[in-house]
Amino acid sequence: MPRGPRVFLATLLFLAATLGRGEAVAAAAVLFVSSERSGAYEETIAAISAALAPDVAAADIAVVETQDVSPGAIADSRIIVTVGAEAAQAVAEQAPRQPVLHTLLPRESFENLPAPAPEAGRRSAVFLDQPVQRQIALLAEALPEWRQLALLAGPRSQHLAARLATAAREQQMVVTIENIVSDREIYPALERLLAERAILLALPDRVVFNSYTIQNILLTSYRHRSPLIGFSPAYVRAGALLGLFSTPAQISAQAAEAIRAVLAGGALPPPQPPRQFEVGINQNVARALGITIEPAEDIAARMIRRDARQ
Repeated sequence: MPRGPRVFLATLLFLAATLGRGEAVAAAAVLFVSSERSGAYEETIAAISAALAPDVAAADIAVVETQDVSPGAIADSRIIVTVGAEAAQAVAEQAPRQPVLHTLLPRESFENLPAPAPEAGRRSAVFLDQPVQRQIALLAEALPEWRQLALLAGPRSQHLAARLATAAREQQMVVTIENIVSDREIYPALERLLAERAILLALPDRVVFNSYTIQNILLTSYRHRSPLIGFSPAYVRAGALLGLFSTPAQISAQAAEAIRAVLAGGALPPPQPPRQFEVGINQNVARALGITIEPAEDIAARMIRRDARQ
């Protein structure tokens, strides 16, 4: 086995063994607070830990879950790294004095965290969601002939929908927005949004797009011959035509840079979107909808060139 996978696996096993152990937390330089002990959360923690090696030893890293957050549990670390929106909320409510880096949360969730107390340490974030201009660039590069954009926004994504609409209109797209407050409104809102064929761009809002609603959203979009654009590989596997996302490894490398800066005596960088990204394509969906689409690598390369020009 190559060294990289061995280090990653060893780190993951160590973190699994020490999760929630009080003695590990007390001695940790880097304290992770995880929203859940599963999937992308554990993968992100392990990837950041591996990216910090060998500068930060495994013994200087600890993990607690959201329900275990308390002033005593987080008091002795030099930096706190939250993973997921629930963890970010739990730590923000404690107003810790040390720096806090939030990961795996959308920008909207970060902006809705409680305002920090005057004595609290600086906080920053590597956002989960992609910059607005990058999302619109994906549509322009992958689906240049589609000019209709549909946005279904929930309570936490209305500001994001407004920013996306502004960026899309600058590219001469026609944008329709439906704002809802509960999942009971999804179907009638989609019927109005997709009365004409349009790109349906998924937003990271759990009221609208979650594991319970996604299949019905996909079926409705298929019936209207309208492609869904997702924000994770899971969406592409489930049936979205395209996905724009950053992998845990990409986000972790960026987070590790910020953590190293703090441990070296520096300051956290400002909150920032992920620098690296990937494009995913479901070719089966493309064929079913009669859409011809270029390889993901070609689309991503042109988007990178766009980013460089901005």
